[in-house]
Amino acid sequence: MARNEIPKLIARIKVVSETVSYTAPARATEKVVKTLQDIGPRWTGLYSNSHVIDAKQFGLLAVGSGQQGNPSPIVFNGRPSRTSVKKVLATGKSVFLIGNDAPYANQATDLEPFRPLSNKDLDLPLKAQIFGERKDRRGLVKTDLEGLTGGPNSATAPLDWFTDYAQKGGKMQKEVETTFANIFNKLR
Repeated sequence: MARNEIPKLIARIKVVSETVSYTAPARATEKVVKTLQDIGPRWTGLYSNSHVIDAKQFGLLAVGSGQQGNPSPIVFNGRPSRTSVKKVLATGKSVFLIGNDAPYANQATDLEPFRPLSNKDLDLPLKAQIFGERKDRRGLVKTDLEGLTGGPNSATAPLDWFTDYAQKGGKMQKEVETTFANIFNKLR
């Protein structure tokens, strides 16, 4: 007697559709944020723990603690609703946005010059420093803050670390592609 394989096929289609629209992009963005935390600057840890991943189409948000200290993983909790998966599949586009809520995120990514708020911003960083490499950007630079006289600047990330990582064809793209490939290989 032939068994009805349609229920198994429907279940498999649901797994594949969720993997394509949500699981692969979610894991890829979580991996990218982990790398951003690892290679980015870390004086107090606030920047590292202020990353946000917004999966608005699914009504899901992965938010860092926004606290000082060593980085904590930023991951999605839960799964998307079946309705949101269907809507995303119908649009043909799954969008996950990565941002950072730290007030000085543009300075940490070298998009703006470094402007320390006070001498407390110059406490020992949580990550090993690189000395003498940076000029007029994030790091200890000559300022008019009382007690700061400049000298060899220091940093906890190389100059333009974010741009170098995120450039088209750079390490970020390779991490996304590898994560997608690994997840899709598990479906076979």
